[in-house]
Amino acid sequence: MEILHLPNFAWYLIAGAIGAFCLSMGRFAGQKFIPHFPDMPLLLSRLVDWGKPEPKRAARIMGTYFHLGTGALWGLAFGLLTEKQFFFVEFTAVSGMLFSIIPWLFLMIILFPILREGFFGLKISPHQWFFALLLHLLYGAVMGILLSLFIPVKF
Repeated sequence: MEILHLPNFAWYLIAGAIGAFCLSMGRFAGQKFIPHFPDMPLLLSRLVDWGKPEPKRAARIMGTYFHLGTGALWGLAFGLLTEKQFFFVEFTAVSGMLFSIIPWLFLMIILFPILREGFFGLKISPHQWFFALLLHLLYGAVMGILLSLFIPVKF
């Protein structure tokens, strides 16, 4: 079903970006209320600044766009895998949450060590893995719910 005459893959990207935006809003709340909560846009900008120190504001903006873009690409992966019924047979909050464990593991096992924050972000905080898991589950739930609304048919 095409809403607003957009193909399904466009909705996958949109739902992923909106899910990443919701994750970012949860991160802002975490930074306000939880001591030593990491500044993820600043961390992510270290992946793309090629070793040139950027001003913090520019680095945060770059990291935020990087995060929203990767969220959209993970949304595309979720949509295509579900469309092909590789892992899931329909879009639901639960299927989105289960899928969101994949980008969480990618962050914990690949990105954090590259950023020199240790496996599972243990150099940041002993609880970093848990906060990141909760936020990624929020990402998956939002993505699954949005796609169930945008594409309400089983494949």
